[in-house]
Parts: sequence; structure tokens; C-alpha cells
Amino acid sequence: KMSKSRGTFIMASTFAKYLEPDCLRYYLSAKLGPTADDLDLNMDDFIARVNSDLVGKLINIGSRCAGFVHRQNAGALADQLPNDELFSEFAAAGNEISLDYEERNYSRAIRRIMSLADKANQYIDDEKPWLKIKEESHAGKGLGITTLGLNLFRTLIIYLKPVIPG
Repeated sequence: KMSKSRGTFIMASTFAKYLEPDCLRYYLSAKLGPTADDLDLNMDDFIARVNSDLVGKLINIGSRCAGFVHRQNAGALADQLPNDELFSEFAAAGNEISLDYEERNYSRAIRRIMSLADKANQYIDDEKPWLKIKEESHAGKGLGITTLGLNLFRTLIIYLKPVIPG
């Protein structure tokens, strides 16, 4: 437990000397609801949340898809998305996420965003672009899947911009 009166606390500037401030903002936002509640900084929970959500879910989408696009098509994206419905669902979620931010319900915004990240990862896992790219007859479909994945990743990054500006 941190206590200002006992001197057992961490200054944000001290934290920033050793760890990425964007990660702390993300962690605290994921716990911050619309009411004025105390928040505890549990370093084990912090590490687990950042590794699971930001690295395991979010960065995984961009990393996997960008690698395929770079290797298979010299970095050029497909000219069409193979699943307009999924992209439209991600785009439409912006209204609810924006409202969550405006209502200062950051934890709900983060839950919505991470739920979308789960959908993007599930889509990529289900479509298996790494197999389709190997088959000449389906290589274009694999490129489309990874292009959609990068567009979904970009959308998620935009939604996280208020919390993770860097």
C-alpha cells in the first residue's frame, strides 16, 4: 500500500525514469472507472496486464501482419479488405469508446478496445494467413487478411491514443 503521509509512494517522475509512462497510463486507465476510488499499483498485476494486453494482444496483431505484408508483398498492402463487416464493426465501436472517454469511464473503454483486439486476433487465427500465403492460389487472400489485420491494428491504436499518446 502506498501512503503519501508515510512516504511510501512512487512519484510519476521516478517511475518514468525506469519504466515507460505509457504503460503506467494504460494500467491505471484499465482500472479507473467513473467514480473517485483509490487505485493500487501492484507491480505483478502491472507486468501481467501490460504483457497480456499490450504485447500479447495488441502488438501481436501489428507485428504478425506487418511481417507478412513486408515479406510477401514488399510492404505493399492489398487493395481490398476481405471482411468489410469486421472493419465496419471496429469503426462503429469508436462512438461507444469516445463516450466512455467523455464519461471518464476509462476502464470500460479499455475493456471495449481489448475485446476488439481479441476479435482481431481470433479473425487472424481463424483465417490462418500464414498458410494461405504459402499457396499460390490463395496468396492474395492471405495478403488481404494481413492488410485487414493492419487496418484493425491501426484502429485500435487510434482508440488507445488518449491513454497511450506515445
